[in-house]
Amino acid sequence: MRTQKNSPIIGIAICLFILTSCVIKDSPAPGCRKTIGFPSMGGCSGKTAIVDLEVTSAPNCVIISANNCNGGVLNIRNTCTDTLTLNGVEIDPSDSVNLDAKLVDDAAEWTRAHGNFSDFIPEEDTRFELTGAIGTDPIQIVFTKTKLLCQ
Repeated sequence: MRTQKNSPIIGIAICLFILTSCVIKDSPAPGCRKTIGFPSMGGCSGKTAIVDLEVTSAPNCVIISANNCNGGVLNIRNTCTDTLTLNGVEIDPSDSVNLDAKLVDDAAEWTRAHGNFSDFIPEEDTRFELTGAIGTDPIQIVFTKTKLLCQ
């Protein structure tokens, strides 16, 4: 008869796996989440986030989401046949970009982000609005970029 010598190790591994998924402090900023057990291995460490994202009048071929992995950028994917223009930024058909916002003299400026990293950390929660169009269809995007949610 054969005995299971590894069963305590397997039991401990299962307990650790379960504990690593127990969130004790949730946050839209991945760098501010606290869990029991090992730290997350995902590589997301942003301490600011995009919240309250509202998209008005976007056709189904335009996909807009918040990527809060490393500070909060807008991920915009244009699968339409026309170019999408938002506050002067052009996004060609079949193109996907991350846009980062920043304030310059109290006015919003938009730049293409390098990956999912945001360079902008507002001193207080800041509401942003992008307007534009795809073809003749208007699009409006409104969201809030948070201040640091933790240190």
